[in-house]
Amino acid sequence: MNVPTEPSLRGRPRDPKRREAILRAAIELVGEVGYDRMTVEALANRAGVSKPTIYRRWPGGKKDIVIDAIRTKHEAADTLPDQGSLRGDLLALVATMVDHIDEDAHLAGGLISQLRESEELAALMRDDVIAHERRRLDGLLARAVERGELSADARVTPLFHDIAGSLVFARAAVTGEPLDQAFMEELVDHVLLRVLPILPKDS
Repeated sequence: MNVPTEPSLRGRPRDPKRREAILRAAIELVGEVGYDRMTVEALANRAGVSKPTIYRRWPGGKKDIVIDAIRTKHEAADTLPDQGSLRGDLLALVATMVDHIDEDAHLAGGLISQLRESEELAALMRDDVIAHERRRLDGLLARAVERGELSADARVTPLFHDIAGSLVFARAAVTGEPLDQAFMEELVDHVLLRVLPILPKDS
C-alpha cells in the first residue's frame, strides 16, 4: 500500500535572519539619510540582498518596510524587570531611553518630513510607538499600586507619560547636554516623582 506523501513546497523557506537584516538596514538608512532619500536599492545593498527579495516581502516598497521596521523595533522592547520600588523602576526606564536615544533620535529626524505627509506613518507613531511607551509606564505605575506606593485611585496627569522621553530627546537632539547618571536621577527625583501622588511610607 502506497502511503501518500506531503507535496513539497516550492522555493526555499524564508530566512528570518534575512528579514531582520533588511529591517535593521531600513532603521539605519532612515536615520542616516532620511526617509525621502532612502531607496530600495540602497536598502538591498546595505542588507546584502536583491531588490526582488525585498519586493517579494514588501510589495508596497520602502513605506511598507519602514512601517514594519518601526513596529518590529518597538514590539521587541522587553518588559522592564521589577526593581523593587517605583524610583528604581523609573530609573531603569530612563536608562533604557538613554541607551537607545542615539538611534531613536536619528530615526525620528529621518521621518519628520514624511510624518507630515503620510497619515499611515503618523498613525504608526501614535498608535504603536507612543502608545507602547505609555503602556510601559502604566505597567510601572501598576507595580507601584501593588506595592502601596500609589493609591489605586490616584489621578496621574496624562502629561506624565511624555515627560521623560521628551527631556531625553531634547538633550540628545537639541541641547547636547549630558545624559549621565546625575541627569537621570534628577529627572526621576525632582520631576517624575514630584508629579505623582506618592503615598506616605507609613500609610
